[in-house]
Amino acid sequence: MKYDLNLRNLWTGFLLVLFVTVSTDVAYAQKVKWMKFEEAYAASQKEPRKIFVDIYADWCKWCKVLDRDTFSDTGVVRILNEYYYPVKLDSESKETHTVGGNKFSSPELAATLAMVKPNEGLGLPTMVIINEKMQLNELIQGFKKPDVLKERLSFFAFNRASEKAKVKWMKFEDAVEASKKEPRKIFVDIYADWCGWCKVLDRDTFSDAVVAKILNEQYYPVKLDAESKESHTLDGRAVSSAELAASLATSKPGEKYGLPTMVVLNEQAGLLTRIQGAQKPDFMTPALLFFSENHYLEKSWEVYSKEYADNKKKKK
Repeated sequence: MKYDLNLRNLWTGFLLVLFVTVSTDVAYAQKVKWMKFEEAYAASQKEPRKIFVDIYADWCKWCKVLDRDTFSDTGVVRILNEYYYPVKLDSESKETHTVGGNKFSSPELAATLAMVKPNEGLGLPTMVIINEKMQLNELIQGFKKPDVLKERLSFFAFNRASEKAKVKWMKFEDAVEASKKEPRKIFVDIYADWCGWCKVLDRDTFSDAVVAKILNEQYYPVKLDAESKESHTLDGRAVSSAELAASLATSKPGEKYGLPTMVVLNEQAGLLTRIQGAQKPDFMTPALLFFSENHYLEKSWEVYSKEYADNKKKKK
């Protein structure tokens, strides 16, 4: 905690210096040094930095407002130019891009970076932060004012994401076996690599210290890729990841389900509930406790969640 506090003070001091000097450095202030994605990728291979991508289209009104109000801000400009390789990507351009030996059209590259399926709607503007290992750090959708974007950019520029709590994820079959020896409930997060909201759930909720502590100490937490080719052995029978995910996420064979889907199972791997969508820590904390502490045996979720909220207010 002390380290985090010092880091925050360091960033605050940096901002103060930045704003004090802005009046004498007007010429610098107004331009982001935009690059093509393949140029940023090549630069990051030589000198590792995170890559920031602004995905836009010429018809997008809020993309233009973002350019006018946010990407012209002195603080935003400096962070992007000094700590990132900043990229402008026209999501409807006919241009092609060669990245790591693979060719992408601009729409394909935009969809890949924004974690949406081909032909699925892409909301604009969308901004993406990619780390030095070419993994998604952040998906930022819609217009953001300078102060909001500066906070997100600084968070990743100073690697504060690495300070977040970590859930000790297991394979499903390992969780089932562990519960036979030391009974606990099993929590399953069903996701896919293309799912943007699954990434948001990882970033905002599973990194929360309280949520991670409950999952690690009161559950056997499982990550299950719904589209993996991995197979799982359950009671001597081989099951694919897709079959296992479907059996947990749906009530009938062939039924469709959305991602992310979270599933809570009892100590014998029987279904207790399913939770849909990228829920925030304020919801997930009481939801996890509702089952792990067996409140569900005595009262409804509506009663318990109200009691939890009331008790939380009293403690403030």
